[in-house]
Amino acid sequence: MQTPITPFESIGLCFSGGGYRATFFSLGVVSYLNKISYQGESLLSHVEAVSSVSGGSLLAVAYAKAVQEENFDFHTFYKSFYQSFVPDKDRLVEHAVAKLESAEVWAKHPYKKPSLINAFALTYADMPIFKGEFGMFKKSTSPSLKHVCFNATEFSYGKAFRFQNVGVFGNGNLRCAEMNQVSAKVQLADIVASSSCFPIGFEPLVFPDDYIRDQKDPHYKALKRLPDFCHGVGVMDGGIVDNQGIGSMVNISNSKQRQKPLDLIIVNDVGSSDMQPWQAESTKDTTKMSIKEKAKSLLKYVRVHWLYWSVLLAGILIMLINSLELIKGREWASLYVVGGVFTGVGLSFTLIGAIAGHVKNDIVRKLKAVFRKNVPESLLDEVKSFQRLDIDLVKRMMIERATSGAKMINNVFLKQIRYLNYELLYSSDALKNRRISSVIGELNGEKKNNEEISTPKKQLKTVAMIASEAPTTLWWSEEDIKLDRMNSLIACGQFTTCYNLMKYILELKKSGIEGEGLDEMYKALKKDWTAFNKDPMFMVDTTE
Repeated sequence: MQTPITPFESIGLCFSGGGYRATFFSLGVVSYLNKISYQGESLLSHVEAVSSVSGGSLLAVAYAKAVQEENFDFHTFYKSFYQSFVPDKDRLVEHAVAKLESAEVWAKHPYKKPSLINAFALTYADMPIFKGEFGMFKKSTSPSLKHVCFNATEFSYGKAFRFQNVGVFGNGNLRCAEMNQVSAKVQLADIVASSSCFPIGFEPLVFPDDYIRDQKDPHYKALKRLPDFCHGVGVMDGGIVDNQGIGSMVNISNSKQRQKPLDLIIVNDVGSSDMQPWQAESTKDTTKMSIKEKAKSLLKYVRVHWLYWSVLLAGILIMLINSLELIKGREWASLYVVGGVFTGVGLSFTLIGAIAGHVKNDIVRKLKAVFRKNVPESLLDEVKSFQRLDIDLVKRMMIERATSGAKMINNVFLKQIRYLNYELLYSSDALKNRRISSVIGELNGEKKNNEEISTPKKQLKTVAMIASEAPTTLWWSEEDIKLDRMNSLIACGQFTTCYNLMKYILELKKSGIEGEGLDEMYKALKKDWTAFNKDPMFMVDTTE
């Protein structure tokens, strides 16, 4: 039997991954939920759970920390978060790179392995909005927020790694008492870094090594003695297995520790189901030179070439002739300069050639050994035949492999994972009338909108388009600043939330769920929708 819905009584928010695009779309979402009320109380005050991924975790962690404060004020939080990333003050990447290059930084944090992702973690730790330990959520003091789950991915079993205060910390495969005992000491900054540690751009963090400062702690030592943790567990971006955080939120809603499921789950998603088709490499194969021939032409200079010692001998000969006064019976200063240059250049290239030739031979010998070890004997002749292929053909083959591989990882796999997670949300009858998908690009004019709601105006579509085209980076580019991307993302989060709440109320009414509170709320939403269409940025607060 389905649990009856009490509209907006308990809300769960999912914040997807996607760099700053996700971060500031999410800020727009919570700012609008703080504004809109149901039966006299803001919807934000009814948010009981958050599940976040990657860029969405920057907002989620900061918000979840802020609401633990006794005198929490949303406007104070909003301004603090906004000012931490406003383009003319945002130095996240700059500070992280500076830390990476500083020996002093790593001397102060000997428990952390020097790496770019740890440099980002230490940079987050310097920001007041991310200061603190995960233990604050173990005994949450927030009157509303009861469940937090910041999602990452572990590389031992290939599953979600959940930094959560209710349920299993980590996941079932890594579950142990020792894990729970150290979890409270994990820094919020390390959680933010873990959740947004996207592959290739970063290396994994290692749990618990990079997370626990006091490595003499008996709980840490006990954890490190376990087989799964003795060499550490690699932890990376949560978007690898679930870029919307849906799975974790469904688990929260179904948790036995809750008296009833969440009344509403809002998935705030800056991803897209659209995909640019892969295109074959268009460069024509014009060079009639094989790999073997090209390699020989390049490597012929990586040795003591006759040209090098010829220049050396020429330089010595010039200086010798000059010192014997064989030219007009006198020495010429200019000839010493010329001879010295020739001698220096020739000697340098001869020495470099000798060393490089030795290194080249050593590398070639090792590569041949690796080749013989890894290529089956039955395939040796076929593989060796590749050296006769034209260099342009090989180049095209390599480019097409690289581009199709990147397309597969960044688009095909992620699209399939996105589809499977949305299927989890929408295939469950228990979640009927309990779900909203709020997608960043749905109001940019490229998709058909609800006919019962007035059509978005041109200026609103323009702001939505600017927001939906934002890159998924952790910095602001010159183009982002020029287009006022940060404020456009916040505005897009606001008016997209307004629009989807209107759609949701219409759906509730079609399902026979009525109430005076819903009517009043719809009127307020409709009023805001009209205002957004006149000025899409009217709610964005940019004051310091």
